[in-house]
Amino acid sequence: MKEFSDMLWVETRKAIRSRMPLFTGIGALFMPLGIAFLVFVATNPDLSRKLGLVGAKANLMAYATTDWTAYMRALAQTIAAGGFFIFCFINSWVFGREFADHTVKDLLAVPVRRGSILLAKFAVTALWSAALAVEMLAVGLVGGALMGLPNGSAGALARGILAAGATAGLTIIVIPPFAFLAGVGRGYLLPIGAAILAIVMANLSAILGWGAYFPWAVPGLVAQDVSALTPASYLIAILTGAAGAFGAYLWWKYADQNR
Repeated sequence: MKEFSDMLWVETRKAIRSRMPLFTGIGALFMPLGIAFLVFVATNPDLSRKLGLVGAKANLMAYATTDWTAYMRALAQTIAAGGFFIFCFINSWVFGREFADHTVKDLLAVPVRRGSILLAKFAVTALWSAALAVEMLAVGLVGGALMGLPNGSAGALARGILAAGATAGLTIIVIPPFAFLAGVGRGYLLPIGAAILAIVMANLSAILGWGAYFPWAVPGLVAQDVSALTPASYLIAILTGAAGAFGAYLWWKYADQNR
């Protein structure tokens, strides 16, 4: 337990002393602000006409008659899509920087079990991602309150917050495979590329009706239409995350770390 706590302190310090929390925090901030801006434009016809293409985009996204229920659904979808990419970026940085900075051999030479090192990294990435999800949700709620959206009952808000929380949790769960890819690719490029491919495939699988069985589409379906999911959907998402974490452990334990 002391090994884990020591490594958790080390990984936390490495993250805090970098600029990544600031950059990812700013990136996460723009997503709910973007949703709130589109809703504001769509609910103000005069402004929508003046803004031209931006107003048309807002109306095409069907926010013109929105209320708190629709707004919270859009916010959850933002966490599922934009949050997914930011969470992948965090994982790629936490796991890939050791290879990019050529510090992996030094880290593995420390008299600490590799499982403790990886567990600390996963804990930091999960907590970091959860904090960004809370930020996005909080900013979105403030934006909705400032716009005075209708139908903001306690029940509607509670359901929206629960859906956003479940979306964020599932998004974090399906991220570990990209940590494994950061090891295989010995850096950032492979996991970032795989994340882009996963987003494309998630949208395609949802369009084809297979999203409930594609792990990286499950969080988006929780945000959009939870009735489309089955118990197998959640199991697939959990197994995907577990397989990714186990694969990362095997890679760090047995791969030839000669660079």
